[in-house]
Order: sequence, then C-alpha cells, then structure tokens
Amino acid sequence: MDPITRLMAIEEIRALKARYFRFIDTKLWDRLPDLFTVDLRVITPEGKIWIEGGAAYAASLKYGLERAVSCHQGFSHEIEFLPDGTARGIWAMQDIITWEDRHPREGWKAINGNGHYHETYRIDKNASPRQNWRIATLSLTRLKLDIDK
Repeated sequence: MDPITRLMAIEEIRALKARYFRFIDTKLWDRLPDLFTVDLRVITPEGKIWIEGGAAYAASLKYGLERAVSCHQGFSHEIEFLPDGTARGIWAMQDIITWEDRHPREGWKAINGNGHYHETYRIDKNASPRQNWRIATLSLTRLKLDIDK
C-alpha cells in the first residue's frame, strides 16, 4: 500500500470509529448498522463470540442504551494493514453512561469505564467510495469499570 493510500485509509477508519461513538451517543440507531459488516462478530475478552451480525449488534446497543445518556471517547488509535487487504486497530477508550432508570439487563444505574477496543476492518465494495471501511470484529477489554448500582 503506497503511503498516500495508507494515510487515506487510516483517516477513513478514524472517521468510522468517530461515527460509531457519535451514532451511539446521539441515538442514531437507524444509521448504526451501516458501520458494521453484515457478518460482524462481537467477541468477549475471553475470546468467545457474544453476538453475530451488524444489525443484531446495533439492535443490542439500542436496547441497552436507548434510555441512557452516554459519552464515548476514543483515543490513541493504532491501525495496521494486513496483507489480505483488511486492517486491525486498537483504541483506548472511555465511556460514561447514566441510565434514566437502570440498564435493562445488567441493572446498573451508571458506569464509568476505561479500556481498549480491539477491532478488525474490511472494505465493503457496495458502500460509497469515501466511507467503505466497516467494522468486522469488535472486542472491548476494560482496565477499569466503576459501577453505580
């Protein structure tokens, strides 16, 4: 990959991750599935598949966060390109979330977490040329999670 193409791809992936955070925090649920591959896999820190499918993951985020105020931030991205044309990224993150009542599954009132997103990305040939990278796998590892019950 030539240096200009590489830099452009890094910027596309950075914008993709920024949209991910913004779409969640501003509750743009109908646009969220477009950020993922159809066969997205969300993987637990233990390496097990938690959920499959971009639409299913978007629906789970809506279920858990629709009645919450959330603020997600991503920092210090590391992006590398693999020989097969995919990319791999790690993002330091912080999320601060307060639910109107409680998280519908976990029962939390609020959380403040820090950790890392570990992701892979793939080009979607059917997407617009300026927004063609999609999140293909996603795993969130936490270094710290403060929970208000």
